[in-house]
This record gives sequence, structure tokens and C-alpha cells, in this order.
Amino acid sequence: MSQAANVRSLESLKEFRAALIKFIDEAKRSISTADSEVSRTQIWLQSTQPMHWIQQERRSNELLAHAKSELFRATISQPDNPRGPTDQINLVKKRQAEIKDAHDKLLKTKRWSRKMERETNEYRGAITPLLSSLEGSLNKAVFIIDKSIQSLEAYLSTSIKPDEELKDSTGTPTIARSGEEYVKEEPTDEHADSGSATDKDN
Repeated sequence: MSQAANVRSLESLKEFRAALIKFIDEAKRSISTADSEVSRTQIWLQSTQPMHWIQQERRSNELLAHAKSELFRATISQPDNPRGPTDQINLVKKRQAEIKDAHDKLLKTKRWSRKMERETNEYRGAITPLLSSLEGSLNKAVFIIDKSIQSLEAYLSTSIKPDEELKDSTGTPTIARSGEEYVKEEPTDEHADSGSATDKDN
């Protein structure tokens, strides 16, 4: 025997559907934003920064070579200077420090790049189930809710109104749809009818 649907609030179901769609959309955009940031950081660590420090090291080597040339010329031109070519010596030390700094930062960048690669793999492994749900089961849930709403709206559009409930001659409630007429037949008494006919004959 079929049972009536226990629909308490169709609007609540529609609101839940809208909230679910909003969650899916915002979650997808958040994941997309995170992926973009991760990719940008990877490019920066794997390409941009290493190239920067390689160029800095190369430039510092060129400047060091120039500083050594200046030191050599100063030493030759002033052999009797008791102070010596102090400025040129300090400049050579500065260029050497710049080379070491650029080289150290290049090595640190490479270490961070390897660590970033490991962290990225862990991140993608953790985010994959959520992304699969957003693309699969949650989209399927929205489809199911859509079908349910359509079915419930169709059901409610043809549902029986309470004031259309009538009773038949046996006292059992019957339901008449809108537009249908209920006709209650009067009970007939066969003996009463035959008696009337006899009286007329007499």
C-alpha cells in the first residue's frame, strides 16, 4: 500500500541544494587558487631564484676579477707605500664575500626547492579525495536533489486537499480530487416500492 510523502518543507530542500552548489563552487575555486599559489612558488624556487643567484655569483666573480686587477696595479704603482693598497684589498674581500653569499643562497634555494617538491606531493595527495568528491559524489548529490525536488513539486501539485475528504455510505473516508463531484446515492427500499404499487392497483 502506498504511503503519502512526509514533506515538511520543500523550501528547506531547495535552500540546501543552493547551499551545496555554493559550497562546491567555492571549494573548487579555493583549490584552484591554492594550486596556482603552489605552482607559482615551485617556479620561483626551481627556476626564478636559482637563476637570480647564479647570475649574482657570476657578476660577483667578474667584479672580483676587476678588483684583483685594481689591487695588482695599485701594488705595482705604489711599491713603497707603507699603507699599501688598503682600499683595493678591502674591495677584493668584499667581492669574495658577495660570491660566497650568492653561492650559499643558491644552495639554500635548491634545498628549499627539494623540500617544496615533497610538500607539494603530500598536498596533492591530501587534496585529491576532496577534489574527487567535488567532481563526483557531490555533483551526483545535487542531481539527486534536483530530481527529488521535481518529483515533490509534481506530487504536491496533484496532492489531495484536506477539505476534499468525504465519506462513503459505509463511513469509510474517500478522497475526491479537485473538479470531481461526489454523489451520494440514497438507499432504496424494494418493499416500500412494491407496497406503493399495490396501493395504486387497489
